[in-house]
Amino acid sequence: MPHDGLLSRRGFVAGLGATLAWAQDLSAFADRLNAVRAGQDRWPIVREAFLIPKDRIYLNVGTLGAQPRAVVSAVIEHTRAVAETFPPAPAWDTLKESLGALLNVDGAGFVFPRNTTEAMSFVANGLELSAGDEILTTNHEHIGGLCCWQLVARRYGLALRQLPLPDPPGDAEQVVDLFRRAFTPRTRVVSVSHVNFTNGLVMPIREIASLCRSRGIVSVIDGAHPPGLMRFDLSAALPDFYASSPHKWLLAPQGTGLLWMGEEWRTRLWPTLASGGWDDLSLGAHRFNHMGTFDESRLAGFLAALRFHEAIGPEAIELRIRELRRRILDGLSGISGVHVMSPHGDEHAAGMVAFRMASLAALELQSRLSEITAPPGTPLAGQRLRIRTRVVSEYGLGWMRLSPHIYNSMEEIDTVSAVVRGFAG
Repeated sequence: MPHDGLLSRRGFVAGLGATLAWAQDLSAFADRLNAVRAGQDRWPIVREAFLIPKDRIYLNVGTLGAQPRAVVSAVIEHTRAVAETFPPAPAWDTLKESLGALLNVDGAGFVFPRNTTEAMSFVANGLELSAGDEILTTNHEHIGGLCCWQLVARRYGLALRQLPLPDPPGDAEQVVDLFRRAFTPRTRVVSVSHVNFTNGLVMPIREIASLCRSRGIVSVIDGAHPPGLMRFDLSAALPDFYASSPHKWLLAPQGTGLLWMGEEWRTRLWPTLASGGWDDLSLGAHRFNHMGTFDESRLAGFLAALRFHEAIGPEAIELRIRELRRRILDGLSGISGVHVMSPHGDEHAAGMVAFRMASLAALELQSRLSEITAPPGTPLAGQRLRIRTRVVSEYGLGWMRLSPHIYNSMEEIDTVSAVVRGFAG
């Protein structure tokens, strides 16, 4: 794990207040990582920063990330401060600045709804669309990024088309050309995922956003997965809207989402929720953060999650997830009756591995994995395990999906592969 990105104790506490216990604990964690000599394995130290039980192999960060201790502590501390009637002010500016640095984009464009679903609905309900206008999306969209368009299409008489993606695409241009050929004079919106939840396919959002810009079409990106999973430059793609769920790979608390909007939309988009200042255009995107009373402890946890991510380093995290994903692919390859549905190369896929078994339905496999004894010859042989997974039942796919993160060990991955091999046999 490279030292780039690791922060000192002073770096953590500065600007956060030395009395914050979570900041002190996190700075101590950063010091432990810094103290490990080059060439030594730092990932056991990272695992200790989580509350995951020893008998749990958690492979479902694609749905919900496991919060580190520091994030849980930050939420509890803020909740306690509210109960003691000393609530801290929301750290709007710090959050925007930190996220802007992470995604290399203008921090003034950030809004903080509860999740990607809410963020996507803010966009769909805020655009001015007319009967007959067309929305293009794909047949691999999560319901959180699809249902909002179904709703406005039914309400206003819009056309919604889900384009079938090649399986798998040959290259990025093949996907871009799919949209180019689908455009009609009535196409107003293109809404796609950055990383498909079904199989981890990385979509060419930079090229798609550029194509939309050249045609005057609104580009909306469901970016539920990338923040915390992979480094990327949002300013290079510059879509009109980018929505995400930091409670996944960034390991923030449940109920933390983000929406980034381009500069013109900060005064042009209609708010879905109206509270004080909803029509004060001088506030820009921040007027969308005026949602009435809400649980501000999630913002405190969000900030702690960002600091945890910085402590380990975005590059180190991305490389580790890639290693874990490749380990899964290697473990599944050659198993008779197991068909991997995700792209193999790192260039075209991130984080998640989807597969199906000829002899066992995914739901049955999930049930068996939820309580299993590790077989002989595996690193965890004889240990009773609860393996948490996700079945992609949407669109009738019936795939098993595994999504590892930095709290997983290679021994856990090898054990899961051995269990699948045993079931296949």
